[in-house]
Amino acid sequence: MYEVVITTDIADDEFISIAKDVLKDFANVQQIICHTEEDLIKNLQNADATISIFEPFTEKVFAALPNLKFVSVSGVGFNFIDVKAAAAHGVGVCNNPHYCVDEVADHTVALILALERKLTDYYLAVKEEKVWNSFAQKGHIRRLSTQTVGLIGFGNIARRVCKRMQAFGCPVIAYDPFVNQESADPYNVKMVKLEELYKNADIISLHLPLMDSTKGMIDKKAFEIMSSKKPYFINCSRGGVVDENALVNALRTGQLSGAGIDAITSENPDCNNLPLAELGTNVIVTPHAAFLSDDALKEQKITTSQFIKDFILGNVNAVPVVNGVKSCK
Repeated sequence: MYEVVITTDIADDEFISIAKDVLKDFANVQQIICHTEEDLIKNLQNADATISIFEPFTEKVFAALPNLKFVSVSGVGFNFIDVKAAAAHGVGVCNNPHYCVDEVADHTVALILALERKLTDYYLAVKEEKVWNSFAQKGHIRRLSTQTVGLIGFGNIARRVCKRMQAFGCPVIAYDPFVNQESADPYNVKMVKLEELYKNADIISLHLPLMDSTKGMIDKKAFEIMSSKKPYFINCSRGGVVDENALVNALRTGQLSGAGIDAITSENPDCNNLPLAELGTNVIVTPHAAFLSDDALKEQKITTSQFIKDFILGNVNAVPVVNGVKSCK
């Protein structure tokens, strides 16, 4: 029997139960919550695999865990793992890239619609100010179909956002250095250079992973270029891709018309000291909840566990390995 440790406190009782059921007669499953490198090193000495998210899997950790074979990340992002160090120690790492793609696309579009239709202004007018006024909105409302949507990144989620926004009649452009025009043609999307997207999109939605090459990529200069169109800016991907100080400044100075933000740099921010939350009703902040639905959570729990079994048994083609390790040591 293999040993699997769930290292995250995000895993609830249902997650643990499903993991045990999926790995029944294959592995012993237990939850040992780990927050630090020392926690991981201490508690994973006998572990063959883990189910993890946000725990600091560093070179130091992998070097101290010679028995560890696989880390199954329960979410889409895996920037908390040194994947190169994992590969150097023969440890496979996978993420869970498909379980919530519809939910994130829906959330992205919900933020766009809420901003475009000034729903927060109307909600507060009726619920708090007790005013019934069709013109309670702050700022102008434009017809949605007259606006160009720009997608930064054109992967699974962005393509779903594209389809949803095209249903409203919006033309869509996209930037992705890994996607050529031929691949985008079936989606009726024009691939453009990043600066061209900044200059021409009325709505900009971010769909990039957080890596060394993307960290802080949306910076002061980017918002300055965007300012010619004053777009709405949406981020339901990773907070670290955006320079948050530059984003706040762009909103305060009117370089952006507003923003819908589901991801910020910190996963545990102090909401009493969060500049984005102190801005006006043209800024909607949600607590990294775009992934959430009952259906997505159930799928996440099953697939995260199944990936462990598939990897150890050599069925690697069924596993979304992110660091090139194709066999179990």
